[in-house]
Amino acid sequence: MFEYKCMQTPIGELCFLLKGHMVHALHKSGVVNPPKNAEAGTHASLLEEELHEYFQGIRRSFSFKPVVTGSTVRIRVLQEVMRIPYGRLTTYKAIAEKASTTPRVVASVLRSNHVLLLIPCHRVISSTGDIGG
Repeated sequence: MFEYKCMQTPIGELCFLLKGHMVHALHKSGVVNPPKNAEAGTHASLLEEELHEYFQGIRRSFSFKPVVTGSTVRIRVLQEVMRIPYGRLTTYKAIAEKASTTPRVVASVLRSNHVLLLIPCHRVISSTGDIGG
C-alpha cells in the first residue's frame, strides 16, 4: 500500500509518495499525485523525520531509496547524480561524460526529477557556475 504525506520544510511544502522504503515521488505540493487509498503511515513518518534531520544538517543520507525508471540513458544519468557526495557540486557536462550523453540530455532528465533530495539534482550546476533550471 502506498503512503502519502506532506510537510513544511525550509524550501516550502514537500509531499512524498512511498511504498515501504522506496520513494516514488518527493516534490513540491501539487506535483505529487497520490492514489486515492494512500495515507500517512509508519514509513511516511520515518521519511518525514529523516527529511527534518537533513534540513537541520544532522543527516547526510537517507535510509529510503528513490524509484528510478525510464530509458537506459535516464537511469544512467540519475544513478550518476545519486553518486554526488553530500556537500559537493558537479556540472551537467561532468554527469554527461560519465553517463555517455550530452549536457542537454542531463538537464532534461533532471528537469523531470520527481524525487528531489534523494536524487540530488540541486548538486548539479552549469560549467559557468549557474544553477540552471
